[in-house]
This record gives sequence, structure tokens and C-alpha cells, in this order.
Amino acid sequence: MTTKEKILDAAQDLIQTRSFHGFSFQDLADRVGIRKPSLYHHFDSKDAIAVAVLERAADWVRTQSAKVEGKDPAARLERYFDMFRHIHGKAERMCPGGSFASVFDGISSSVQSTLHRFTKLHLDLLESIVREGAERGQFHIKDQRPRDVAMQVFAGVQGALLIGRLTGDTHAIDAVSDEFRSYLGYVPTK
Repeated sequence: MTTKEKILDAAQDLIQTRSFHGFSFQDLADRVGIRKPSLYHHFDSKDAIAVAVLERAADWVRTQSAKVEGKDPAARLERYFDMFRHIHGKAERMCPGGSFASVFDGISSSVQSTLHRFTKLHLDLLESIVREGAERGQFHIKDQRPRDVAMQVFAGVQGALLIGRLTGDTHAIDAVSDEFRSYLGYVPTK
């Protein structure tokens, strides 16, 4: 693993557990085991690290989604819920995007733009899953638009991470997933 990858791993962990404003360059250098000036060799600012973390998180979402490409919409939605179970771990981590969203007015325009793209990725992915599920008759969305349901799912899983973090309850994602399964009218196949 390169030093740059170690920096991004440590930064992502700090962002997901402490928030973007909850650590300094010195904290990051200490975590990686390098001197603070060495961080500047790889990233010229904390904002540059934030952008790189969000872009890497977006790549991870794309990779996870590709693993179920071509599967039915229910399997793809289940994979989406699994991604958030993985992110949440033992109720100690937030989604990188959710962590930045909580301090949106306190981040730079470059980080805000990257966060907008990250959010759009999630909403586009979910909208595609919901639309296909509704078209196939696998999901029942009543008179709602697929994009509106996508926003509800995204808000639900982000909220579950927050509630799980606040309460230490690792089952918050499962509770939200169960509600969306019930709403959409499907039973996951194992």
C-alpha cells in the first residue's frame, strides 16, 4: 500500500468517525506515521484530501453496484443495503457523504461540488433500481416517481447510520431495509 493510499484510508476513517472538522493534518500524519509536512507531498490541502476521499468512495459504490449488474432490482437494492451495513460496521461509522453533508456550509465549494456528484451517483443508482423494479412489477411504488422513492431510500439509510451511531444499534440499517421491503412489497431471496 502506498503512502497516498494510507493517507486516504486514515482520512476516510477519521471523516467517518470524527467528521471532517474533527481532525487536523497533524492527527492524520500521526495516524499514518509520517511527519505533517509529508502530507503536503501528496495533498496540498485538507480539501484536496476530502475530494479524494469522496471520489474514492464513489468508485467503491460503482464497484459494489457492478457486482450485481444484470441481477433483478431486488437483488441490486439488497446489495445497496449491504453496502451501508458494511459502512456502518459496529455502529461506529457514518457514510463519508453523510459526514460531509452534516457540515455542508463549513466545507469549500470544491468539496461541496464533489459531494453533490456523490449524492447524484446514489440517487441515480437508486432511481434506476426503483424504476426497473416498478416496470417489472417487482416493486410497488403507488403513484410516486422513482426519483422520489430513491430519495426516500437514500435518506433512510443515511438516517439509519446516524441513529445507529447515536444509539450504538447495529440493526438500524436492518430496520430501515425491512421498512423499504415492506413498502415496495418484495421479499428478498437468499
